[in-house]
Amino acid sequence: MDLTKVGNILTVAVALVSRPRPFSSSRRKRHLMSCSVSSENLMEYRLIQEACLLPRLLQGPHLLPRQLHPAHLLPRLLQESHLLPRLLQEPHLLPRQLQPAHLLPRLLQKSSSKSAHQVQHAQATEAMAEPAYTVPAFRQRSPDDVEEYQRVTSNVGKGLASIQEELHRMRVATKTQVENIAIKREVRKWTGKVPMRTETNTPPDFLVALRSHTVWEKTPVKLFCTVGGHPRPIVKWYKGGKPVDPLSVPGKYKIESKYGVHSLIISRCVVSDTAEYSAVATNSHGSVTSKATVIVKSEVGGGPHVGAGPRHVPYLTKIHPSKLEITLLDKFGVSFGTEGGSIRLACTMVVVPDLPNVPPLAEWYRDDKLLKPGKLVEIKVGGGSASLNLPHLAKDDEGLYTLRMWTKDGTAEHSAYLFVKDAVPSVAGAPGAPISVKAFDINSDYVLVAWKPPNLTKEAPITGYFVDKRESGSTTWSQCNDSPVKVCKYPVHGLSAGHAYHFRVRAVNSAGMSRASRESDKVTALDPAERERLQGYVTLPGAPTDVHASEIFKSYIVLSWNPPSPRGRAPIWYLIEKVCTGAWQRINAAVKLQSPRYPVFDLEAGKKFQFRVYSENLYGVSEASGPTGPVETLDEHGVPSAPGQVVATRNTKSSVFVQWDPPKHANKLMGYYIDASVIGSKEWSPCNHKPYKHTRFVVHGLTPGETYVFRVQAVNVYGLSEESQESSPISVEPAIATPGAPHGITMLSCDGASITIAWKSPKHRGGSKITAYYVDKRDADSLTWQEVNTAPTQTRTYKVDGLTEGTFYEFKVQAGNLAGVGVPSAPSLPLKCEAWTAPEPGPAYDLAASEVRGDSLVLLWKAPVYIGASAITGYIVEMAKKGHSYHPQNEVPVTHRYLRVTGLEEGAVYTFKVKAVNAEGVGKASEPSEPVVARALPGTQEIQLGVDEDTGDIFLSLEACEISETSKFVWSKNYKEITDCPRVTVETKGKLSKLIFVNPDVNDLGAFSVIVTDTDGVSASHTLTEDALNTLLELSYNIRHPIVPLKHHLNYEVLEKGHVRFWLQCLKLSSAATYRFIVNDKEVTSSESNKISHDVKTGVIQMVMDHFTKLNEGTYTVQVHDGRAKNQSSLVLVGNVFKTVYKEAEFQRSEHIRKQGPHFAEYLSYKVDDDCTVLLVCKVANVKKETAFHWFKDDEEIVLETPPNVMSGTVALPITMFSRKDQGHYKAKLSDDKGKDTSVFDISGQVFDDIINDIAHIAGSSASELVLQCTPEGIRLQCYMKYYTEEIRTAWLHKDTKISSSEKMRIAGTAEMAWMQIRDPTEKEKGHYSIQIMDATKSYTRTFDLSGQDRGRVVGGLPDVVTIMELKTLSLTCTVWGDPSPEVTWFKNEQEVVSTEHAKITFEANKYSSLTINNVTPEDSGKYSINVRNKYGGEFVEITVSVYKQGETPPEPKLGGRQATPVPLSSKAPTPAQTPTPAQTPTPSLRSSKSPTPTPKSPTPSRSLKSPSPARSFKSPTPPRK
Repeated sequence: MDLTKVGNILTVAVALVSRPRPFSSSRRKRHLMSCSVSSENLMEYRLIQEACLLPRLLQGPHLLPRQLHPAHLLPRLLQESHLLPRLLQEPHLLPRQLQPAHLLPRLLQKSSSKSAHQVQHAQATEAMAEPAYTVPAFRQRSPDDVEEYQRVTSNVGKGLASIQEELHRMRVATKTQVENIAIKREVRKWTGKVPMRTETNTPPDFLVALRSHTVWEKTPVKLFCTVGGHPRPIVKWYKGGKPVDPLSVPGKYKIESKYGVHSLIISRCVVSDTAEYSAVATNSHGSVTSKATVIVKSEVGGGPHVGAGPRHVPYLTKIHPSKLEITLLDKFGVSFGTEGGSIRLACTMVVVPDLPNVPPLAEWYRDDKLLKPGKLVEIKVGGGSASLNLPHLAKDDEGLYTLRMWTKDGTAEHSAYLFVKDAVPSVAGAPGAPISVKAFDINSDYVLVAWKPPNLTKEAPITGYFVDKRESGSTTWSQCNDSPVKVCKYPVHGLSAGHAYHFRVRAVNSAGMSRASRESDKVTALDPAERERLQGYVTLPGAPTDVHASEIFKSYIVLSWNPPSPRGRAPIWYLIEKVCTGAWQRINAAVKLQSPRYPVFDLEAGKKFQFRVYSENLYGVSEASGPTGPVETLDEHGVPSAPGQVVATRNTKSSVFVQWDPPKHANKLMGYYIDASVIGSKEWSPCNHKPYKHTRFVVHGLTPGETYVFRVQAVNVYGLSEESQESSPISVEPAIATPGAPHGITMLSCDGASITIAWKSPKHRGGSKITAYYVDKRDADSLTWQEVNTAPTQTRTYKVDGLTEGTFYEFKVQAGNLAGVGVPSAPSLPLKCEAWTAPEPGPAYDLAASEVRGDSLVLLWKAPVYIGASAITGYIVEMAKKGHSYHPQNEVPVTHRYLRVTGLEEGAVYTFKVKAVNAEGVGKASEPSEPVVARALPGTQEIQLGVDEDTGDIFLSLEACEISETSKFVWSKNYKEITDCPRVTVETKGKLSKLIFVNPDVNDLGAFSVIVTDTDGVSASHTLTEDALNTLLELSYNIRHPIVPLKHHLNYEVLEKGHVRFWLQCLKLSSAATYRFIVNDKEVTSSESNKISHDVKTGVIQMVMDHFTKLNEGTYTVQVHDGRAKNQSSLVLVGNVFKTVYKEAEFQRSEHIRKQGPHFAEYLSYKVDDDCTVLLVCKVANVKKETAFHWFKDDEEIVLETPPNVMSGTVALPITMFSRKDQGHYKAKLSDDKGKDTSVFDISGQVFDDIINDIAHIAGSSASELVLQCTPEGIRLQCYMKYYTEEIRTAWLHKDTKISSSEKMRIAGTAEMAWMQIRDPTEKEKGHYSIQIMDATKSYTRTFDLSGQDRGRVVGGLPDVVTIMELKTLSLTCTVWGDPSPEVTWFKNEQEVVSTEHAKITFEANKYSSLTINNVTPEDSGKYSINVRNKYGGEFVEITVSVYKQGETPPEPKLGGRQATPVPLSSKAPTPAQTPTPAQTPTPSLRSSKSPTPTPKSPTPSRSLKSPSPARSFKSPTPPRK
């Protein structure tokens, strides 16, 4: 028998031993025969039947999990094996709870007149009837209990032979003891203590009624009562008039009913538990109620408070955590993490009593090693959960994690495996990080670092490792070895004594460096506990002893020795010498070695060396130690041999149990790496990332239904072994075991003599399809169960006949599969056999959720068995979210038996009920459905609608995300199963199933769905609409009547030499395709003039005609054949279409000829550069130095100072100061001995306008703001720009009114500016002025505001000439004006006059200014002037002063008016030294001067500063252009 069969046998053996009641021998045989079990399997099942495990379990209870501990298992085994006599003789074999003093009163309590055998049988029957029984976790084979399963399987398998022998011996002893008179006498003794009474039919009565309780918050309370009556009453519990449901709040309520005592336990009370509780006892003769009040007091006064008393929780004595009752609820499963990430493992629990000052005691283990809290491990217990957080995952964290909780019954444990995969490498192809870095042989300056290699599947082999170290408290790592070390050990020396270090390792292969491993624990460089130093005055140390090589590898060896004895008080160090041949050589001459360890590198390969060691201190050197034996470095061929045979067996639907034989040559084995590969993929994936020490492993996270093979590699310090041979392929399916218990038994109909019941299938099917159900019944007041159906039923409904009307019955159901009959369900509630006469329909049943997604699902159900007084007309579906009440989903009853429910919350849990409706009203609600989580299965796919590309068949297909060997695809239309339908056929292959339509038409429209059986709900649907069907029918027709699909129809293209190309493109073209060109009904074949070709990759078919003439006018057709498909395309070239093609071909031909000699690659065009110069540009090609180039305008050659350079490839003709005179016909000629070419360009009309617009764009962009300049005639507004010509469109505006040039306002300009002259300005000319410069798309506006401005000026009072005799007083006085008030400055001979006693200057009331010169002298003669100005401008007036002596004749005054010159704001003196910029130009008064004398010196700036006044005569500001 191979390992797989033994595993299956032991699994079923444990299931049979632990079930509460065996099915009868006849039922077992009938079921096995119905399952068609082979003779070999029957022999195995008989062996299982005989394998009573009691002796083995009693001897080794520590081998079992808690569910199989004798304290839990023995009561059932006593019922199975009739072992009571022997146990009475040998009570020491039993735990205290099962010793006779505790067990017999319970066994004998129910009957006083039966024999010992009858008492025992009755007790067994009642024990089986208890609904609290749960399926042993070991038989369920959940992934969480895999490790326990392996341990039990191993131990039970080893003792199978001894079990059989013990079985035979115990059978004989049991038979003898059962007949023993002493036992009968003992039984009578116990039964004599029980008073005899005859049962009569009586109504229920409370022998002990409920009593009220007042308890503190967070403490438990127990309500109990004793009920009498016959038949046995049924007790139900109520809180505030509402039934108490223990399943609504798991762990909150616990209801017990034993031996007539009924109890309700409320754990961890809260204030909201304050209520009136009642127990209602009912039997066929009536009912009775007992009530009690529970008051929960809050320790902070938040809840009800009755009477005066302390408001704090009273002091509790210390309670040990082992006194708590703990039930684990939600448990962590097999988990997967990534290196560098984090993960949390947690279990929720119910703790009774749940006291805040007594937290449960939880211990976490990894691979049976206790974990302690630290920076890598965080442990939390409390709040109803225990959690383990790993914040910094590394592959070292991979392993089996166990949570162990200490309880009053021992321990509650749960285990699951954590897998940690490699993080993404920094370099593609680099290996994973090494693991398990540890330091050994620690000394004061030496440490041996060891580690384990990573697993490799796709990466290149590892070529070596680098070891890094850092001192504790520092973040800087330093590399210890210069070259990679090839073994997984490395001696690190040169450490500082007393310093603490951490180590890490990196792996290297041809692709690069791996990530660093997790650093080692901190180690301190100190010698081992030193021997007590010798007393006395020893000075010289002794010689070291036991010198030997402790590590020998190819790249190094490690020398070790014992310190000298005696060693003296002074510190010592060591000297090492080696010898191969000849004299001894010192090794560590430069190193003061203090540890008795030293690595020696760079030894010559193939030679043997000897070593010796000296001790030395400050007093001298000891004698040499004895030399070592010859030491030779070893080649590193120490990897283990490959593991032996690998066997994979089924475990669960997503895991496989893998076993293998160890390697023949282990060589210090570290563990194993297991790899998996999907059949056909040829890619291997690692199953574990940390070496596993045992030869069996459960591989989790596999795809259900997929087929895998496995291989194993052994690991040691030298690396990885060769891969083992692959295992046999195995499909991922659950291991075969008996199914779990059915549940949810409900009554569908009753006619007074029979009851129709229904039930739900087991949650655990045992890895095999359920093929049978068996129903048992009993009277509610009886303990004896009766078989209902001897032949199995495959449906989940059954009509039980032969019942007595008015009697209460209980039912239970067992399911059977290939492994046998499973455990029975919990007994149903007592169902009264009473005919249904209600006019409304009965309950629907068999509610099932399909197509579960994150926001929707489809609910299916079956019609009620009892339809009522009229036919069913519809159904109403009610839904309840967990923790909420039911509410209807459809206001109008649906007539079909399915409903799509939408608007769900993803991840939420929902239950459903269905009510049938007929003409009489709404019927009874169905039993609630199984809770459904609104979440799609991982990998869920939807139904695909398509057409077969080969056959043209229209189909619906679904690829299942998971599947099992027994799975079937069940297709339905409008949720009615499709059976034998001639309109469709179903094809299934592996995970893919297709529903193929034979002759689809409108009769096939509707909703199609598919369910994959024996999965976790794989299902989907698709609605076929008429539009979709028409599209598919068209596509199907095209496939069945194929054509060659064309991407482009026949078209033409004129090539550069005048050739014409005719072409079309197919979407897909095979190499076997054929085609032909037909022109005017004549086939054209490939020739020199007509080249025909095709390209399979692009699908292009073409014909190139070298010479296209007028004879080629006509119709062109291409016919294509590709297999069965064909197509054709035509092109008509006649009339104007042909002329267009012919003209283009001729042009391209002439262009080709032209380009044989020098030619224009780009013909003449224009562009305007940034300084507004117009360039006529062309590009030439195929030229040489001798090529001549000439420019012409209106057929007159333009001779340039510099001849054009044709070799540059680009030739340009610049036209500066472009204007209307530059219009004309321009021509460029190119010629040499190879030919000639001409390019013409006409500058006129639109082309001229376009050039002007381009110039206007540049000019407008560069235009300055308007500036004001004073002139003899008045004022002038100027706008400077890069270039101005009168052809540029401009407009001057005054107060938004366009100004036309006139004598008053003259508009003109120069090459560098546009201006407007205002002659004799008056108040009417005040206002806002602007100029608009316009190009083709945009206008540029510049403005100036003359509103409300008055420049500074001299109103009057000054003469032109003054003659005065010396020693007189001269007073020059005048009145000035301006707004704002002007500034006044006096000058003499163009030098500013400073006020002194001799020459005094006054300025009164901002209006009167005077210059008074006392006692004038001839030196005071000269030209005086006054400068009056404000921010808008000013005026400059000159006076000539002549001083003559006494007796002289006064000079004659000169005729002429006073000179008054407006001056700029920036000029303080008449000296034109400062040049105003356009922004600084002043604004003169709008009133003209009375004496417009010309300015003696014009303040004209240089040309580079863009003078506001051009250097030309005022009479001709814009000279004519030559």
